[in-house]
Amino acid sequence: MLDFLRKNATGPLGIALIILLVFAFSIWGVGDIFRGYNANILAKIGNREVNAENYLFRFNREINRVSNQLNRLVSSVEARNSGLHYQVLDRMIVETTINASGDEINLKASEEALKKRILATNLFKNAFNQFDKNIFDQVLRQNGLTEDSYLAIEGDFHVQEQLSKSIFTNINPPSPLNNLLYKYQFERRNVDYIIISPENDIDLTKISDESSLNFYNKNQNKYLTEETRDFSFISLIINDISSNFDIKNEEVISYYEDNKYDYFEPEKRGYDLVPFTSEKEALNALENYKLNNDFEKLLSDRGLEKSDVDQGLITDNEGISEEISNKAFNANINEITGPVESPFGPSLIFVREIIKEKEMLLDEVKADVILSIQKLKAQDYIYELYASIEDSRASGKTLEEIASENKLPIKILKSISNVGKKINGGYINTPLREIIIENVFGNETDIEIDPIEDEEGNIVFIRVDNINTPKQISYNEVAEDIKATIAENKSVSEMQLKALEIFNSLKSDNNNLEYTSDRNDIAIAKSGLLSRSSTNEIFSENALIEIFKADKESSFIANVGIGNSKIIGVVTNITLLEKTDERIESINTVNKQRLENDFAYSLAEEHQKELSSEIFPERLEALFVTQESEGSF
Repeated sequence: MLDFLRKNATGPLGIALIILLVFAFSIWGVGDIFRGYNANILAKIGNREVNAENYLFRFNREINRVSNQLNRLVSSVEARNSGLHYQVLDRMIVETTINASGDEINLKASEEALKKRILATNLFKNAFNQFDKNIFDQVLRQNGLTEDSYLAIEGDFHVQEQLSKSIFTNINPPSPLNNLLYKYQFERRNVDYIIISPENDIDLTKISDESSLNFYNKNQNKYLTEETRDFSFISLIINDISSNFDIKNEEVISYYEDNKYDYFEPEKRGYDLVPFTSEKEALNALENYKLNNDFEKLLSDRGLEKSDVDQGLITDNEGISEEISNKAFNANINEITGPVESPFGPSLIFVREIIKEKEMLLDEVKADVILSIQKLKAQDYIYELYASIEDSRASGKTLEEIASENKLPIKILKSISNVGKKINGGYINTPLREIIIENVFGNETDIEIDPIEDEEGNIVFIRVDNINTPKQISYNEVAEDIKATIAENKSVSEMQLKALEIFNSLKSDNNNLEYTSDRNDIAIAKSGLLSRSSTNEIFSENALIEIFKADKESSFIANVGIGNSKIIGVVTNITLLEKTDERIESINTVNKQRLENDFAYSLAEEHQKELSSEIFPERLEALFVTQESEGSF
């Protein structure tokens, strides 16, 4: 309907239809459109509201954060299935309650405080760690924010922080709670274990055609082609467009002078990272070094060569961890500092070379300056083109017509899977691939997809042309695969029975794993020091739960981390890592944060009783139903 109106808005039929609609509204009114406006409000606390627009912004930001942590795209449906939408609403209600309480005592953020917050935000900094107004404007635009609305949000966050500091500064967790968490986090265990695996060489000829056909008929939904989609898109990519701009020398000089303080070669340091098996051993080595100042002896005592510990000449953001870099870049030359936690254990740092930060001359950075100017011009051009394309789309023009008018390439792809796989087995290779695929499979053919902009300012216009629904694969095409599946299932079932039998035998033999292994001709393996998070291909999360539930010299059984095998073993040793100041502090910090969150929620509930408060969680589901029907997610 909208496409029809758009394409015919200037014709006689379109004008007549618009007049008819205006006439209808004049008779029946428009009240029904607005009667549901309150559905946009998810909560009211005092004079504050949690509205749908702000909620969706926070929800999508949280999805992006989780996606970055998992290194994959998390869908809206997946996030809601995990309860993320309720967590976001809970947090927003607490924050809104805090700000409503701040309003009661007229607490507001000063302009100076807001300025400091914005200048310190890494998201708004350029490659030289300087605040960049262009990046600031771009980030706000991508998130649908104006400068005023962003300042209002930051002002609220500042008030929340100030109130939290005044309330929670002197809160300290009780020692028994810290001790419990310390034991949970720093308890370590060793186990001896055996692996029971399925038989691999099962004769497929023993699987009858009748049984494989029955399996196929019962599991037909497993034997379908994957859904694919045909789609078209126009992409405006800064890197592709920037090379089209010729930059004059006077532009280069002007840009360099305006941004001179951004062009510095960062400080570099050469240092050695010497790992030890314990913090105590590292401290002893540090004391010995202070007596003789012999770094080579320190290395030889550890059985290490110079090449084993040399981290190279690097900047502070190239270190193994932020903690290690901070230590190394705050130490003096020819000085040993530490110990500091590293992936290799408690480590000492020896700084042997320092190259100070220096200003880079124009000749040294000219290529970078030219590229920066080209990218700025490309970005401006893209936004101009974006506005023109949106006008063309609003007038009903197709992507093909828009591409032709603006001399832009349009890509038309057929039969692409939801991971970007082509019908020939290869994968599409285009900028913004993940964003394009997510939106193609998140929309239907009759939905107009809004243009998508990434964090760098690249923009893509997408259209779903066709949805190729899954089709049934015939039995003859998968007959051999089905027989292999039946054989594998049978082998796994037999293995599970055998593993349970061996486990019961182990328990009846007083957990004598050596006797059990000899009787079953299976070699015993020994684990390293295991923590509750030591998951790998052998020790699954479930296996570690069973190991840490068992007493010393007791047995356990569980699935392995990868594959269908079973692990059976005995806990041989239980230790608790030495209580160092650093570890105790980390535990105290975690517990303090938990207590603060609990108190914050409790205080928010009390304030909600004092203030006039209404919360409408039932509107959350309606909100998502509406959004999905509009194709926004």
